Amino acid sequence: MKALRFICVYTFCSALLLAMASTLTLAAEGQIVMEDLTRSQLRGEIKKIETEFYQVFNRSIEDENLAIICYEYIPTGSNIKAEACEPQFVTDKRGNNANDARLGYDLLLTPTDLQSVLAAEYKALNAAMSELSAQSEYFRELNSILSALREELASR
Repeated sequence: MKALRFICVYTFCSALLLAMASTLTLAAEGQIVMEDLTRSQLRGEIKKIETEFYQVFNRSIEDENLAIICYEYIPTGSNIKAEACEPQFVTDKRGNNANDARLGYDLLLTPTDLQSVLAAEYKALNAAMSELSAQSEYFRELNSILSALREELASR
C-alpha cells in the first residue's frame, strides 16, 4: 500500500513539475496580475485553486470522514445553483439530523448548534490541515494563493 502511495505521489509530483514549468514559461511571456482580472475571472481562479487545495488535502488523509466534499444545491427561495464545500462529517450529521427531526426523534440543529455538536471533528480537521501544511510546501502555497485571491475579491 505504501509503495502504491509513493508511486501515486511521485507521479503526481512529476506531473505537477511539468505543469509548473509550463506555467513559468507563460509567466515569463506575460504574467497574470490579480488586479487585471475581473470579479468573474477572480472567482474562476479561486474555484480552480480551491479544487486543487481540497484534492491535495483529500489525498493526504486516511480518515474519509474528514474529506472535503463539494456539491451543488439550490438555496431556498432561489432558482440559481450554488456550490458548497464542507467536510464529510458535516454533510453526514446534517442529513442524519434532518432525518431524525422529520421523524420526530430530534430537533433540527441550527448551523451554530451543528458546529458545537461537531467541535471534536472540527478540531481533528484543523489538526489534519495543520499537519499537511507543516509537511507540504505545495499545500502551503495553494493556501497562500487562495487567501490572496479571496482578499482581492473581497476588496472590490
